[in-house]
Amino acid sequence: MSRQPTGRPARRTDPLGTSRASNRQPARRAVSWDTQEIDRYNVVDRDIYSDSSMRFRSRRRRRKKGGCLKKILILLFSVALAAMGGGFLYFHLLASRLDRSDVTSSQLANYTQLPSDAPAWNVKSDDSVMNILLLGVDENDDGSDGRSDTNMLMSIDSKSKTIRLVSFLRDSYLEIPTVGKNKLNAAYSNGGVALTMQTLENNYRINIDQYVSVDFDNFAAVIDKMGGLDVPMSKAACQAENENMGSHLSYPAAGEKSITHHLNGKLCLYYARIRYATDSFGSNDYGRTARQRQVVELMIQKMKSMNLVSANKIVYDYLPYVKTNLSDSQLLYLASIGASLSGYETETQQIPATDTFDDTVSVKGIGKVVSLDLEKNCTILRQFLYGDEDSSGSDSD
Repeated sequence: MSRQPTGRPARRTDPLGTSRASNRQPARRAVSWDTQEIDRYNVVDRDIYSDSSMRFRSRRRRRKKGGCLKKILILLFSVALAAMGGGFLYFHLLASRLDRSDVTSSQLANYTQLPSDAPAWNVKSDDSVMNILLLGVDENDDGSDGRSDTNMLMSIDSKSKTIRLVSFLRDSYLEIPTVGKNKLNAAYSNGGVALTMQTLENNYRINIDQYVSVDFDNFAAVIDKMGGLDVPMSKAACQAENENMGSHLSYPAAGEKSITHHLNGKLCLYYARIRYATDSFGSNDYGRTARQRQVVELMIQKMKSMNLVSANKIVYDYLPYVKTNLSDSQLLYLASIGASLSGYETETQQIPATDTFDDTVSVKGIGKVVSLDLEKNCTILRQFLYGDEDSSGSDSD
């Protein structure tokens, strides 16, 4: 098969017919909301940026109705759903408070290339599929880009009425344009959202045009605005909090799997990022991402229990700290299908997939990485998102 030209293929339009290149604005940084309570170097780094030295547990694809993943989707696009109940003018008021920083065409042009070990396939896209990259990130003390702790693709398939979530392991050893081979989360620190989107698209040959990015310090701040959360915690999680955050949480009684503690934003943030605590959620990245879903679900439950005025006040205050390139028309599209989301099935997938990677590889100057079979994972991902039976990539985008 002949190799695809190195130039970036023409973009498909989104479900509203809006091309990626339209309405681009110069990037501007979200205001940092500093809690002044987290020791980023002595606490966060030991969990977030450490090497993948433990074996990952295998995880099967899950298919279910409803559940936490849909709730996460509803939370992320609460501004769009607010339009359904709050009126058109109120929607525009909320939307105007989002940080609409965009990735520019010139940025993407600098990063578009076919990695040497990626299959020479066209970048796959479909008019009925909307791919949105969800990023949970750290900013450096000087406001520059840190690393992306969470790299998740949310794919909304309006034809099959399915929401698909793909978690990309952050230690995946990939070719990053202008950087060379490195861990996936290094893409954000070297080129922000644009380089992260392009790295994933280049390597996995699937179209990614939109993103939503949230800084973790702001995540803690909004929990404080909600008055904290009551979190069921395992003994291992309580121990991690006490050892690293100076808290004095009691442990579950003998025979009990968990104990509920009321945590403020700082403690909730650390709980959601604990890496080395083995409990019913698992260990390593699996346990950490499960705790993140637990915290988000608790936030949604807390919001539901609040009166409309208080809940809207939190959304209104928090939106300036959400960075996205979703246009008003795209948000309205999401609002238009919001009522039907409860009928959408949810599927999840990890990339690299089980039995397609080796996490015992060590690279000088980088440490332990997740080495993967890139072509095999491209095939799995394209089949998962688009139902491709033919993995040859002969389709055009």
